[in-house]
Amino acid sequence: MSYNTIDSVFVRQYADVYEALCEQKESKLLSTIKNIGSVTGSSFTVNIMSSLGDDFGTPTRFGETQYSEAGFASRLAVMNDFSNFTKFALTDLPKLKADPQDELLQRLHAKRNRKIDSIIYNALLGTAQEKTTLADTYTGIALPASQIVGDGTAPLTKQQLIDVKTKFMDNDVEGETIYLVYNSDVVNAILNDNQLTSNDYLNVKLLQNGDITDFLGFRWIPYNGIKAKDATVATGVAYVSSALQFGANQISPLKMAELESENRTQSLGEITSYGAIRTDEKKVVAFKFSV
Repeated sequence: MSYNTIDSVFVRQYADVYEALCEQKESKLLSTIKNIGSVTGSSFTVNIMSSLGDDFGTPTRFGETQYSEAGFASRLAVMNDFSNFTKFALTDLPKLKADPQDELLQRLHAKRNRKIDSIIYNALLGTAQEKTTLADTYTGIALPASQIVGDGTAPLTKQQLIDVKTKFMDNDVEGETIYLVYNSDVVNAILNDNQLTSNDYLNVKLLQNGDITDFLGFRWIPYNGIKAKDATVATGVAYVSSALQFGANQISPLKMAELESENRTQSLGEITSYGAIRTDEKKVVAFKFSV
C-alpha cells in the first residue's frame, strides 16, 4: 500500500476491527447495568410500577371489595452526542495495524469506555427526570439522603460498607448481584481500619491484587472516577443491574478521512449518542468518605 494515500480496503478493515473491539471489551460498568442497546431518537423512557404494599383487606359479607393500587411513573433519559476523534500524519501510517492490538485503536476505544463509565456513574448518583401524569412535565428525583452513607468528613471504614449492605436488605433488594464501585482509596482506607480482622485483611489484599472480586457480599468493580475534583472527598456507589438503564445510538461510525487542508493528515473517529437513567432509588446506595 502506498503511503501517499490510504486505500478503501484498509479503511474498512480498520473500522471493522474497531467495531469488533467494542463488542469484545465493554466498559467496566456497562456490563453491570441493563443495556437496552440501540436507541432511536433524542431520548428514551422507562416505565415504572410501584409495589402494591403489604396491606390486605378484611372481607365482609356483601361488603365492598378493597383494592391496592400500584403507582405508575415514566422516567426520561436524554441522549447526548459525543465525538471521539484523533488524527495522525500521513508519515505515521506505516506504524498502524488493522488489528485489535493497534495502539491507536486501543486508546480510542479506552477513551470511549471511560466516557460510558462516567455517564453510568453520574446517572446512578444524579437526578432522574420523572413524570406521573400524561403531561410532559418532569420532576427531578434526587438520590435520597437515606440512600447515602457518610458525609465525606471521615475516612471509609468496614462498618460503612456493612451499613451499605444493610440498606439493600432493609429495602428488600434480593436475588440480584450487588456491585460496588471502588478505587485504590477505598482499598487503602479499609486496610487502615483498626477493626479489620486478619481474615478481612487477607481478602482485601487479594482484592487489591485482583485475585478476587467478591468481598462483604459485593461484586467489586474498579473505577477511578469516584474522587471529587478537589481530591479530598470520594463517593463510591453500590447498586444492582436493574437500578439503571443505558442506551446508545451511533450517529456516525468509525471512519478514516483524509484532510487535504492539513497536508493530507488522517482523521479518525466516530460520533455516538449515549443516555442513562436511574430507575429505582432503593436499589442504589452511595457512600462518601474523605481521602
